[in-house]
Amino acid sequence: MASLNGVRVVIIDDVESEILDLVRGLWRIGAAPLYIDPATLEHEDTYKPLSGVRLAFLDMDIVGAGADAKSKVAALANCIRRVISKDNGPYVAVAFTKHPELVGDLDNYIFPNAEIARPYAFVTIGKEECTDIPALSARIDEELQQRGPVRMLQRWEESSTAAGGEVVGELAAIASGSEDEPEKWREAWGKAMLRIMHSCGKESVGDGGMSSGPAAFKAFCHSIIPLHGDKLEGRVAVPCPDLEDAAKELLIDDSKADCGIEAKARINSMLHCSFDDLTTPMPGSVYFVKSPSLAPLFPDVATMIEALLPRGKLTPEEFRKQAEEVAAQVSPIAVETSPACDHVQGNLIVARLTGGCLVPVETAKSKFKSTLPQSVWKLAPIWISIDGGGKSAYALFVNCLLVSSCALVVLKKEAAVFRIRSQAFTTLQVCFGSHAARPGMLLLR
Repeated sequence: MASLNGVRVVIIDDVESEILDLVRGLWRIGAAPLYIDPATLEHEDTYKPLSGVRLAFLDMDIVGAGADAKSKVAALANCIRRVISKDNGPYVAVAFTKHPELVGDLDNYIFPNAEIARPYAFVTIGKEECTDIPALSARIDEELQQRGPVRMLQRWEESSTAAGGEVVGELAAIASGSEDEPEKWREAWGKAMLRIMHSCGKESVGDGGMSSGPAAFKAFCHSIIPLHGDKLEGRVAVPCPDLEDAAKELLIDDSKADCGIEAKARINSMLHCSFDDLTTPMPGSVYFVKSPSLAPLFPDVATMIEALLPRGKLTPEEFRKQAEEVAAQVSPIAVETSPACDHVQGNLIVARLTGGCLVPVETAKSKFKSTLPQSVWKLAPIWISIDGGGKSAYALFVNCLLVSSCALVVLKKEAAVFRIRSQAFTTLQVCFGSHAARPGMLLLR
């Protein structure tokens, strides 16, 4: 199956002997399917649903004994819920049945239920036809030809997996020595690999960040993310003739329509917001200014947002009243903006905090200036939760004029809302640095 190289395949069937020829056929084309007997799920309370499944072979009748259609569909849907994670993403389902109406019944049963992974496409086939792997491959590829987004995502996923394999392979080759005795080679390789991993992790977080085994491993993993990105970029840069027609769908008028504020906010958050280890102060950590330790460091909220509000012809009293009304919709924040190297080297004693606010995107659009002062940096939209409520689209504003500090030990007692990742954080530092270093100049005009 040219379109499914390297993907995770599952087979759900209550009779193992009936799918052995299919399994052997998939082996011959390099696919390693996972067989699931529905009966085993009844006795396994700790079974964790799989993610990354892209092809699922489904026996439409796992109940047997002449059960009616409704019972068959309900049993299979429950099995899919147990086997495939609801966040799995798109997958092709190959339905074993001579009754196509069961496929429609299953579709209608699954889609209203948010806990069950939705098949992106169905191929209906009899079990006896699955022994002809080339014909089966052609059927699946034909279906995928009409599913451009799925084909492109699968190609990226395949390239990502291959890129990870290349990174591991190259690191392993670097650690490989010249010993020709098996045990000596393995021992030397293990030591060399540990040294490489430690060096990478140490350069990423410094000696202070290598405080425990899990911390050191995390640091190593973070350090090689750019290596994976480099390999992946090289792979996706290669033209893919078989995806040419699918890729053209990216340029049709419907694809050019706006994807919507929620989609943008959720993707931006994945790109630029980290929610990992929020109790450790890091460069870019964003804190609510609410606690007794942080609140006194900054002005009241209305004062913090005055630079963001249009003044118009309002009197000072009217403008202040407007600021106080808008402040009710605003959450004041502070960003730890000290250089990353000071954190890594353990040199930081006093945390440098730059003030700002989080505000719903719609409020920012309707209440704030369309053109911001040069001292203000904006990240929006992002998808976050405030005060434990549901997630929504927010705009983050950081005002480089609102600068304060506190002892690092004080900040260690606070929990961040999220952390701004390096790419966005660097742009914030550039904004802060350029504003702080901007000279005044007397010029008669």
